[in-house]
Amino acid sequence: MPQNPPGPASRPRLLAAPVLLLALVLALVLRLPHLRGPLDDPHSWRQCDTAEITRGFVRDGIDVLHPQVAWLGAHRTLIFEFPLPEALAALAGRAFGFDPIWDRLVALGFTAIATYYLFLAAREIAGREVARVATVIFAFVPLLQFYSRAAHVDPCALAGAHGLLYHALRAARGGSVRHVAAGAILGAMAAMVKGPYLAPVLGPLALLLARADTRGRVFGAAPVVLSAIAFVVWRRHVNEVNALAPDWTWLPGYYKEVDPWWWYVGEWSQRLQLGAWRTLAQRLVLEVATPVGLVVAAIGLWRAPRDAGAPDARGPIALWLLATLAYLAVFFPLNVRHNYYQLPFAAPVAVAAAAGIVAVAGHAARPARALAMTGLLAVVALACVAPARRGYYRVDEVRVRAGEVLDRLTPKGALLVAVDRGSEYTDPRLLHRADRHGWAVKPEDLDETLLARLAAEGATHVGWVQEPGVERLVPPAFLEPRAEAREALHARVDGEDRVLAEVHVYALPAAGAER
Repeated sequence: MPQNPPGPASRPRLLAAPVLLLALVLALVLRLPHLRGPLDDPHSWRQCDTAEITRGFVRDGIDVLHPQVAWLGAHRTLIFEFPLPEALAALAGRAFGFDPIWDRLVALGFTAIATYYLFLAAREIAGREVARVATVIFAFVPLLQFYSRAAHVDPCALAGAHGLLYHALRAARGGSVRHVAAGAILGAMAAMVKGPYLAPVLGPLALLLARADTRGRVFGAAPVVLSAIAFVVWRRHVNEVNALAPDWTWLPGYYKEVDPWWWYVGEWSQRLQLGAWRTLAQRLVLEVATPVGLVVAAIGLWRAPRDAGAPDARGPIALWLLATLAYLAVFFPLNVRHNYYQLPFAAPVAVAAAAGIVAVAGHAARPARALAMTGLLAVVALACVAPARRGYYRVDEVRVRAGEVLDRLTPKGALLVAVDRGSEYTDPRLLHRADRHGWAVKPEDLDETLLARLAAEGATHVGWVQEPGVERLVPPAFLEPRAEAREALHARVDGEDRVLAEVHVYALPAAGAER
């Protein structure tokens, strides 16, 4: 490992600081129009969970050890990850009122931190110019464009993982306690928010620690060890809290697992499904690397540029990519179900592509180097921007408007049984938008026996969203005697007024008795 970072005179400047700043400002401008508006798809499901935790902190006080979800009836308390992003958003919410924009701004802030630490880590690994180009590519990755401004915790985990990598490298180089402490704090943050996101950075870190002396290895490994301890301590608390959740295994599709490892790793047979691999490959090409990015990344792996006195960067870059692929293989079910689990690929792909761009630009004549690099970078940036609209920013208008209706037609504090076209027992989408706690139930599962059991658990109302032409969404006859309100959702389609859905509200006996 080099004893000093690559010097400023080791390579001709290919990307001046003003150009870098301008590119980052442009990346920010692309996100600004999407900071307002309803929680959108893909994966509004997870965003509603995040925003619900924030709303609970705003109303009931910030208790990061006991966050709340919408779909556990009156119990509410359940932990997914350490709710640091939600707590930060709640600070603004308590001052100015709850609004998903605070969750989005927190995610954007953590993305900025992740980008900054990517630059620092890439500079340690591959030199200044590769770091600058990688920073710009990272900022334009389509998948990150969406999730960096979503109500989501993953940017926080990315920031922690990149910070751990940089500070561990610096601790190994200089034996600095300050870097050990910073790396441990950031690594612990990532470990508690989303532990799997640390796995990819361990690849390049392991190789670079192997190049250090004994003292450097101890100091460089210390943040990783401390992060692992934080993860174990946090998981013990998570398991203790989640074990207190009600045993509702009588609900169709409900499972109660304190630590569902199988959910993360699944079965080996899942990795033999060609369709799953095809889905992942399409995402990685179209939403992370882009076709142009793949070409220049391959060039970077083949011939990464090398600053004077610095070791070959191809090894760390290759191991970063291999470790990320190993992360995908281990946490395969999560990667298949949720495209945001491919976010850890953004950093190593950006560094590899940047190495390719700088290598190609370095072969041009000296006056044309900057022009060659800028041209290649522009192609990659445009390729990143183009697919960013592929299925992103979709608003589920039916659920958004149905939630508003249910908020108006049911009393505050009602425990709601929410039924719509996609509801499952952990589905927060309709409940969050209705600003109610309760249960989400599939329409085909709700019968008189289940309804009576839910009423005994405290359910007061049923909110049923019926969409035209969908037979399974026709409310069953046994609900009719309990009908309390009904409202149609209209929209102008091709110049005609059409009914998008009808929202039915039914009062359960306990609710009627209270009145």
